[in-house]
Amino acid sequence: MTDAQDTFYQNAPCALLVTSATGLILKANQTFCNWLGYSAEELVGQRRLQDFLTVGGRVFYQTHWIPLMEMQRSVAEVKLDLKTRDGKVLPMVLNAARRLHQGQMIDDLSAFVVAQRHLFEQELLIAKRQAEDALQEHLLLQRELSVADARLRVAQESAQLYLWEVDPQSLECLYDPRVAKLLGFDSVQPVTMAAYRSFIDPQDLAREALVFDDALKSSGHEFRCVYRLNGVDGVQRTVLSTGRGVFDHNDQLLQFVGVLHDITEVSRQRVLAEDRALFAEQMIGIVSHDLRNPLQVVSMAAQYLQGLEVPARQATMLGHIRDATQRAQKLINDLLDFTQARIGQGLTIRRVPMDLNRSVAQGIDALRLLYPGREICFVAQADTPGHADPDRLNQLVGNLISNAMAYGDERSPVTVTTSADQYGFAVAVHNLGSPIPPALLASIFLPMTRGTEVNREVRSVGLGLFIVSEIAKAHGGSVVVKSSAEGGTTFTAHFPAC
Repeated sequence: MTDAQDTFYQNAPCALLVTSATGLILKANQTFCNWLGYSAEELVGQRRLQDFLTVGGRVFYQTHWIPLMEMQRSVAEVKLDLKTRDGKVLPMVLNAARRLHQGQMIDDLSAFVVAQRHLFEQELLIAKRQAEDALQEHLLLQRELSVADARLRVAQESAQLYLWEVDPQSLECLYDPRVAKLLGFDSVQPVTMAAYRSFIDPQDLAREALVFDDALKSSGHEFRCVYRLNGVDGVQRTVLSTGRGVFDHNDQLLQFVGVLHDITEVSRQRVLAEDRALFAEQMIGIVSHDLRNPLQVVSMAAQYLQGLEVPARQATMLGHIRDATQRAQKLINDLLDFTQARIGQGLTIRRVPMDLNRSVAQGIDALRLLYPGREICFVAQADTPGHADPDRLNQLVGNLISNAMAYGDERSPVTVTTSADQYGFAVAVHNLGSPIPPALLASIFLPMTRGTEVNREVRSVGLGLFIVSEIAKAHGGSVVVKSSAEGGTTFTAHFPAC
């Protein structure tokens, strides 16, 4: 071998070495020595090829390499990891061929470092596994999406919901083919915007178009409109159409999605319920009005009999009849006021100049006769002239005092206070006792509502505070309530100055 040949052999771009059939290194070029970090003297005749293999490589060498060399006298493109002097692992691809030399079998080997290829293969393997995991997740999401879509379809059909959207470019409405069912068709079929709008009742068409145009202007406008559809089957359906658009920073429409909800049956039931409620309220008014005359006859008869010479027991019974008749008449008056407030335009009043303190004092004097065992205090903070309906004002004060008597502490007085300023005048009724629960304060002035569930011998139907509120409203005022365990309960009616 010439010097040039030896130089090429020693510094070849690949590792070259010769081993015995048992793997003992007989010759190794400088490239192989440099890669593994050994000198030629440390390798030749001293170390075997399998000494540099990892545990897995040694197993492969024994089970595959040796049998292949024995049978076919060569191996090609075998990737093995070799350990360097400093313990690092260097991946290499080896090719080997066996030949007879001077009566001895030797193996010629070439090896290439494939660190980058190894890294690429590892990354490729990781990418493959990630792709497989992503595929599994995609398939799982597809199955879940199919289930969700099926559930959505069932929910839409059960709730009678139909989807529609707007093309951002043409601003045309695109309808789900199922909308054809809403228009009275027997089968599902495409529905254009022009066709759909032709089914909207002419009286509702302009209003629907105006609301729709406003919703397309910017994200601040939500589309919500109730209108009627005259179906091809002759059935008129009521539809609640809602939708909302998504806009960019320039208020350009990006997406618009809407829902059609068939509320025909809901509307019909609401109308029926309103009719039934109106009928019930009218019946209350009619019956209450018709009961006034019989009760007046009973009251007059009781008063006439009390004026005669009757035994003490009969006089007591007549007193009970008179008291019961008065309570019944008050209840009838409340029911009539309730009916007028609910069916009419509110309670009627006759506003006249009056002395507030004198009027309230007269009403309290009459109530003291009704509650002989209870104390009613009247505090007039100043002269309070004003314009109001005296009868309605006394009715308001009477209802508030009756409420205080029913729910307040029986051992404590009920205090009525009047006050006035440049803005108007006010009447307040205060009592001690159990406070009104906070949950009931928001609805205390609604009809059929009571401030507590404490058992009482005498209970009303819950119209007193409702009528108090209506009387204040009829005067242009309002009623507020404050209630606590420490301060008691105070109802204050405010009346504006005329």
